[in-house]
Amino acid sequence: MSSLNNSYNTDFGWTLDTGEVPGISVYLRDGSDIYQTYETNGRGVEILSSFAGYLDISPYGRQEEWEDSPDGWPQGSPYERNRRHDEY
Repeated sequence: MSSLNNSYNTDFGWTLDTGEVPGISVYLRDGSDIYQTYETNGRGVEILSSFAGYLDISPYGRQEEWEDSPDGWPQGSPYERNRRHDEY
């Protein structure tokens, strides 16, 4: 489903005033009926990512604010480093 020219992402809480939150919805169409069978956001979408699992098993993880990292190592908020190609 496209969120172009509609409020889909805002309605589901994936577009916030502060930016985008990753999210996935899965639908089943049975004739003219449409059912949402699955929805997840945030860390739940990482199953589709090839790098998140590797970061999680590395010694210092993703270096997010809540993780213990050595003094001077950069830390940030979740998904802070994930940007669309036109946001760099």
